[in-house]
Order: sequence, then structure tokens, then C-alpha cells
Amino acid sequence: MGFLRFFSRQVSFDGSQTPAVTEVEAAVEEPKETTAAAESETDDPDEDSPYPEVRASVSNTDDPEMPCLTFRALLLSVLIGLVFNAANTFFYLRFPAAYLTSPTIVLAGYLGGKALEKLLPIRSWEIAGYEFSLNPGPFNVKEHTMIFLAGGISLDTGPAPWGMSVIIVWDKMYHQELRKGFSYLFLLSAQLMGLGLSGLARSLFVYRADAIWPTNLSICAMLNTLHAGEDAEGYFKGPSRLRLFAWAVPLAALWVFLPGYLFTALSYFSVICWIWPNNVVVNQIFGYVNGLGLGLVTFDWSQIAYIGSPLTMPFWAQVHVFGAFVVFYWLLLPILYYNNVWKSAHLPIMGSGGYDRFAQPYDVSRVLDLQTLRLNQTAYDEYSPLYLPISFAITYTLAWTIPPALLMQTIFIFGPVVYRAIRGRPRPGDYVTDIHSKLMKRYAVVPLWWHGAAFVAGLALATGAALVQPNLHIPLPAVYLAVLLAAIWIIPDCYIISSTGLSVAINLLVQTIPGALWQGEPLTNMVFKVYCIMTMSNGGVFAKGFKLGHYMKIPPKYAFFAQLFGILVGNAWQILIQERLFAAIPDVCEPDQQARLICPQARVFYTASVVWGLIGPTRQFGKGAIYYGPVYASILGAILPILVWLWNRRYPFTFLRKFNVAVALNGPTGIPPSTGINYASWFLVGVIFQWYLRTRRYRWWARYNYVLAGALDTGTTVGLLLCFLILQLPKAPNGFVVNWWGNTVWQNTADGKGVPYYSTDPVNGF
Repeated sequence: MGFLRFFSRQVSFDGSQTPAVTEVEAAVEEPKETTAAAESETDDPDEDSPYPEVRASVSNTDDPEMPCLTFRALLLSVLIGLVFNAANTFFYLRFPAAYLTSPTIVLAGYLGGKALEKLLPIRSWEIAGYEFSLNPGPFNVKEHTMIFLAGGISLDTGPAPWGMSVIIVWDKMYHQELRKGFSYLFLLSAQLMGLGLSGLARSLFVYRADAIWPTNLSICAMLNTLHAGEDAEGYFKGPSRLRLFAWAVPLAALWVFLPGYLFTALSYFSVICWIWPNNVVVNQIFGYVNGLGLGLVTFDWSQIAYIGSPLTMPFWAQVHVFGAFVVFYWLLLPILYYNNVWKSAHLPIMGSGGYDRFAQPYDVSRVLDLQTLRLNQTAYDEYSPLYLPISFAITYTLAWTIPPALLMQTIFIFGPVVYRAIRGRPRPGDYVTDIHSKLMKRYAVVPLWWHGAAFVAGLALATGAALVQPNLHIPLPAVYLAVLLAAIWIIPDCYIISSTGLSVAINLLVQTIPGALWQGEPLTNMVFKVYCIMTMSNGGVFAKGFKLGHYMKIPPKYAFFAQLFGILVGNAWQILIQERLFAAIPDVCEPDQQARLICPQARVFYTASVVWGLIGPTRQFGKGAIYYGPVYASILGAILPILVWLWNRRYPFTFLRKFNVAVALNGPTGIPPSTGINYASWFLVGVIFQWYLRTRRYRWWARYNYVLAGALDTGTTVGLLLCFLILQLPKAPNGFVVNWWGNTVWQNTADGKGVPYYSTDPVNGF
């Protein structure tokens, strides 16, 4: 009953969290752009955020005299950006690989900052009336945050810009010669437009106290912990946060070698499948590799946190996500699969690729005419339609519901607020403030025209990129329509990410539109997808960066500069590294490349371009097609939020007042490549930390939870990187292999082999 009481207290209809303490909401207007510095307010140590998550990880004080934009911050931003971007570009081309993620930026920035604190000379110069110093004193938390904003925040979208795969596909798969500078313009244009669109989300998702951005909290906790020193408090017996972090990072890194190399069965701990390795149904239900994951337990943090850290996502959101996962994947999926709906029982129950009618991976080369880059209709008719594993088909069904559901949910929640903001007539309560908003009133906000200028510059570069590369046949209407969709979806995207930490899944929509409007044009399909999703996702990431700066008391103009500086340097360097690698390694992206530089991400992009650009959505989802039925799920997605809203207007005290349709539908769409164990183990850990410890051991949770989240992520990343560099990279292609029962038991099962329920005739197919 305590579990249910907590859920009913924590979840609200709009997806925001009801504070554990009494919240006093102060309605304020958005800060004026013309104000250079707001009236200074006294830091009250007793005033804090009404949200326990924010109180546990973000300082409620500010030192406006603390140096922020310093020489060593800029120097480390450049150095770390060059090293991390070069390494990630190489890893992006390789399989398997380990990436340098944002938590490692925090650690590298701290080590570099402390080193420069000791090495740089302590003296000052005066330039044009301004005093300048290479070493203004101890390395501080604001400098550290600036380094992260410049070098680490962009890693939230991946180890390389989303459009990098398109550049590789154009060059290596479609053999289109690219002009010098085109790649840089292509990537930079989408990111500049994203920076411009982030201005639309500023008032709703940066200034508001209830937009907590949970994935920012572990970064805040790490930054504050590293600069707070030994902060043991007298009333709490236990190690300081810094000591916990210092122990947890190396232990997590060392632990990776067990489930990641020496004893991989700890990662795929499906004991029931080991006992009955040839029972297909048991392996499909309890399996971890290609099964539904009812085994629940894994000892691999990279498995547990695959869809996001369970220590940072609010528990109300975890309940929504896991509840939807149970309904669609543990209840509905077996019913459809074992009744052979869409011929799915001939395929693995979980999978991330398409199949032909012979239950083999779909061979796109058999239907593609490389001379014309068009679909060979005769070959397609003779070969096979594209079939999807049932898990993939259910995800596509959910993907049809998400865009209309998310749009309607956002309209009902933020529609009136946005409308009043556009008219310049906000009401009291539209903008809810807290201590952090009050402290940030000291600093001038970023003028909206800065965002507008970034957007216009990006759109101009996108237009220029399309015109200077005519052989790619990039239609400008496709570019402009994609950008328009990104502008429409930036608010819904930020709404979901700021409340749950999960990204929005609208891939199906942005692949269907160009597939229908520009049929048989795979290159156009890729461009459309990049300009829509990359622009939107980068807009959300930059808004997240502004919120991080808000929490860490970084002047907004400095936060804008840091993120702009990061994309200008990072894009140029990654393109340069990619071009040098392609020039030095002629067989890069070939399946048998000796160093395993086989470009796995680009191959997925290539397959998607063939499926959606050549085969097209009409053959997959059109009338009479195999997956025509799921299209009608979009109607359900549009009306379900309205029905729930109307119900709550009529009956405001029922359980449905706490139900967020958009979060529930969007949550489980990480499948594929996620599998059942990623959701089951994630929720199990979430129950322990975000429910039990938070409600029964609150002081421990408030002190350690977010520091531990950052330490586990950092240590796991470092461990994976060391494991790759020491054990895999020196001995290509498979690395040093430890061949024993603990590394093979899970592979020698029906789950590990992906055995389907029905066999398939290899000659006639199904």
C-alpha cells in the first residue's frame, strides 16, 4: 500500500512531480531582455527548491564574483573537445566500440582544471581597461560547468552528430562524391537551427521550477561534489559525497571487466534459459538476448542503465514507462506472436532488423539498382516484402500513436500558456519560480534575436549546402518542411525530456512523410530525417544546457557562447578526422575491414534509407500492405489524451488524473535495440532507489543518490573504454577471447541464437 500511496502522491496529470514539501508558487514574468542585471537578492540558505531531486543535487546559493569565462576554461574546452571528438569519431566507425560520454567530460575537466591551477602563472594583465589573468585562482565549479557545456552537452545526442551517418552513407554506400566543406555546412546548419529553436523552449522549460530536467541532476551532483570537498555533515554518519564518488568510480570501472569480459553471463543472467537451453518458449519468455526478459536480474550496469539511469528518472515516469512496457510487450506481444500475426512466429520474438519471407535478414542489395539509385520493382516482386519481428511491429504501432498523442497532450497542458506568451499577456502562475530563478535574475538573459540569428544562419547554410551539392538532388522544399516540423515538435520534445529524461520517438513520422512525398528518393529521405530530428533533438539538448547553466548559476549569455563555441569547434574537428580516416583507410566501412571500421551506425542508416526511401511507406503501411492495420493507431493516439482530459474535467479525483498518455506511449519505444531485461532490471533498481530509499531512507537518498548515479555512469564508461583499449583493440577483430562456460552458457541457448517459434521452409518461405 505504501508503494501505491507514493505513486498517487508523486504523479500528476501533466507529468510534473508533486513536491514532498509544501510548495509556495510565486508567479513571475519572464526576465526582460533589456535588463542588464536584475536587482541583487540575498542568498537565503533556508530557501530552496520545492522539489527533493533538485534540493539533493543543486546548490541554493550563488557567488556572482566567481570567475566563469576564463582562459583555462576556454583552453580545456578546446583540448577536451579535440581529444573526445577525435576518439568518438574513430569509435563511431568501429564495431564493437566504447564511447566517451558526458560524465567522462566532467571527470576530465576536473583533472585538467586542477592541473592548470597548479601549472599556469599567477599574474594579471590589463587589456583595454579589463583585467585579465591566466590563473584567476582555484579552479571553480562555474569554469567546470562552462567546459562541460562546450564539450559535453552535445554528447547527449550521440558520439557523433546524427548527420554523420548520412555523410558516410552518401560517400561509401551510394558513392556520391562530396565537395570540400559540404559536410561541415550540412552538420553545422542543423545544429545552428537547433540552437535557434532552443529559444522557444526557454520560458517554459528553463525558467520554470517544475521543469527539473532529471538527467541534469546527476551532472549537477558530480560538479558540486567535486568542488565541495569533504562535506560531511554532523548529523549524518557516513562518508562524504566526494569520498563516495572517489570510491564508486574506480570500483564501477573495475566491475565492468567481469560482466563485460571475464564472466559475461553476469550480464545475461538468464538462469532459467541455462537450465532449459533448447526450450524455445521458455527462452523467449525469460531470455535476455532475444527474449522478453522476465528473468529480471542482471549484474551489468550498462544493461540496467541502457535506456537511462534509474537513479535519476522520476519514479512517476518509471511507473508510466514500465506499466506501458508490461501491457504492450509482456501481455499483448505473446498473444500476437503465438497466434502468428503478420507471420511473426517465423521470426525471433525480439529483433532490430527486417527479414524476408525466408526468415533471413532482408538483403537490400537485391532490390536496389545502384546505377539509378531506384527500386528494382521486378526484383522486389520476385524476392520478398519486408517483415518485422513482432517487437518491432508493436514499436511501430506505438510510433503511430506518439506524434498525435504528444501533440494533443502538449496543447492541453501548455497551449494556453504558449498562446498567452505569444500575445505578451502571461497570467500569474504561467511561470513558476524558485530560489534558482531568483538568483539568476542577477544576470542578463540571452536576447531572443540571438536565437533568431542562429536559426537564420543555420537555415541559410542548409540552403547553401543543398545548392552546392547538386548531385545529391536535395529538394529545398524537403529541407524547409523538415525544419518546420522540427519547430513544431521542439516544445513537445522538451516537455517529455524535461519531465522524464526520455527523448521523443517521432522517427516513423519523419520517415513516412518524405517517403510518401518524394517516393523512390532515398537521399531525400535521409536529408529530411536529419534536418527534422537532428534540429529538434539538438534544440532539446541546448535547452537542457541552458537549464544546467541555470542550476549552476552560469550567466545565460556565457552558456549560449559555450554551446555555440562547442559546435563550431566540434563539427569542424570531427569532419576533419572522418575525412583523414577515409583517405588513409581505403576499405573503411567494408564488412571485412581488418580494424573493424565497418561503420555500423551508417549501415543502419543505409538500410533505413532503402526501406523508407526506395521500398517506401506505401508498400509497408499502405492499404493492402502487411502492416496497414497499425496505421489506425494514430487515431487512438489523437483522441486518447482528449478523452482522459475530459474524464478528469468531469471526475477530477480518480486515478486517471495522474495518467500521462504521452509519457506512457513514448516510454517503451526504445525497443529495439533495447530488450525486455533493459526495462525489467531498470525498473527494479528504480523501485529500490527512487521509491524505497526515497520514502524510507530519505536522508541517505538525498545525500548520495545523484552522486552515485553520476559515479556509476562515469565508472562504467571508463571501464568499457579500458576494456576496449586493453582487450579488444590490440588484437583485431575479436580481441582477446576467454573461452569458458561463464562466457558461452548464455550464447548456447535458444535465446542467444534467436530461435523463432516456427521453422521456415528455406525454398518456399512462409
